[in-house]
Amino acid sequence: MDVMVDEAALTPDNAALEEVRAAVEAYNAARPKVARDMYLTVTLVLGVYLLFSALVLYLVATQIEEDWTFFTLFILIAGATFAWKFAVAPAKRFQQGLRDRLLPLVFGFVDEVQYVHGATPRFLSGMPGKEFVPRDRAQHGDMIAGIHEGLVFTLSETELSTGSGKSRQTTFKGVIFHFLREEEFPGLLIAARKPNAVQRFMRDLFGGGALALVTSGNPEVDALHEFRTDRAEAATPIVQGTLAKALDYLASVWRDDVVRLALKDRECYLLVPAKKDFFELPPVDTPIDFDRYIKPMIRDLVTLLATAQLVRKIG
Repeated sequence: MDVMVDEAALTPDNAALEEVRAAVEAYNAARPKVARDMYLTVTLVLGVYLLFSALVLYLVATQIEEDWTFFTLFILIAGATFAWKFAVAPAKRFQQGLRDRLLPLVFGFVDEVQYVHGATPRFLSGMPGKEFVPRDRAQHGDMIAGIHEGLVFTLSETELSTGSGKSRQTTFKGVIFHFLREEEFPGLLIAARKPNAVQRFMRDLFGGGALALVTSGNPEVDALHEFRTDRAEAATPIVQGTLAKALDYLASVWRDDVVRLALKDRECYLLVPAKKDFFELPPVDTPIDFDRYIKPMIRDLVTLLATAQLVRKIG
């Protein structure tokens, strides 16, 4: 399809990229010692824990009733998980320290950039549910917020789910990109994954199909998405215009799953599925290669910013 945005204009300049490279080099210089310390700690902690476990099992098997042996073994296996987490915790903190320094630099071309890890984004409480993305609970990873050429946005790594235990179902895992638009949509417009027959029946059974259906006229987009709204007259020109093109554009660069989008008043929620962490870094025993690990982060954010700039201006 035709190029709709100038991604090169959104990419950080050379000065910003040099700062990022310097941070990566500093990390790589300190990384070998942290990796060695981690291996030593893991060896000592798990070695001591294994000896302790063997002694406990021997005492239980010889001094206490045999029925307690399997119960003790179960407890010790569970304890090994905590021992492992304790041993690798310093390396995890070292990597998180890099992310704390690196990500604001990676996105230094964004004004008033803020980075936090594990926080709940404020926009989540106002995000539509039901037909858009049902959810009972949410888990959050890295979050970036800032302003870019007048676009106020928040980007959050998030996993949404319903139910619990064996009935738990993940309804979304990836990046939620929230931003404010120039024009206010007078109601709700959602572009969600087209439901199958069972999902459509359950939605209609509980009154979730009250929103009117609008088509984009783009067969490739309509094959994957279903557009529904409570303001059909206002939504039709948007769906049949830039919105469908933006989704088609994202589908060409993001192939993990179907992208979802919702417009509600001036707010826009763009949900981009991802099979891996958006800000994924290699294990601490692997040096960071700028072209392999950092450039894709910048490219992904630039792609989202480019799409947001498109959706932001449609009215």
